[in-house]
Amino acid sequence: MIKTSPKTFSAKDVKARAASAPIVSTTSRSEDFAATILPLNRPEDYVREIDKLWAEAQKRFLTIGRYLRHAIQANKGEFESKILPQLPFGRAVAYQLREVAEAVESKRFKEAELPRSYSAAYYLTLIPEKQISLARSRGLVRPQAARSEIMRFLKELAPVNTSEVKRQELLTKRREQIMKRIAKLREEMAEIDQELGKVAAIEGEAEEVQA
Repeated sequence: MIKTSPKTFSAKDVKARAASAPIVSTTSRSEDFAATILPLNRPEDYVREIDKLWAEAQKRFLTIGRYLRHAIQANKGEFESKILPQLPFGRAVAYQLREVAEAVESKRFKEAELPRSYSAAYYLTLIPEKQISLARSRGLVRPQAARSEIMRFLKELAPVNTSEVKRQELLTKRREQIMKRIAKLREEMAEIDQELGKVAAIEGEAEEVQA
């Protein structure tokens, strides 16, 4: 019987195969299609694909903001306790996403002209209505606008506004800390009430036995 030696591949062969095969991320099966990356040939092809994905990311944060606004309206009095604590981001981010969504729904800005970073889009919403035309002339109302340049514009308009923004962020953060403390105190109160209920039940049974 003639034995055949196993086929070997040179480093050049391995490299060629790797370049022709799609690179798939190790995600769940439901995400495989979206996570598949195909090697491209020209630099502009990479720019096109990345630009498309970045635009999709912008649509996602805008949709999240719209969901947050609807959640508050549909769950009055329960958003703080039942929804916000379970979200993958804090109160400050939730507030910024809601403000961006509100700016689009109120027609202050078009969805297509928002910066593709939610934080940059949020700072864009802080521009006073009377100064939006000036911001447009400066090229700040566009998807490629950076948060840093929008913040510089805000500082240029009114230094007081920047300090107010910082104070608002500090107050928001402090409020989030207080809400966490309140939630913890409520848990402790519930545990105490439960314990008191057990004690009351035992005392009630003792009185029945004595009677």
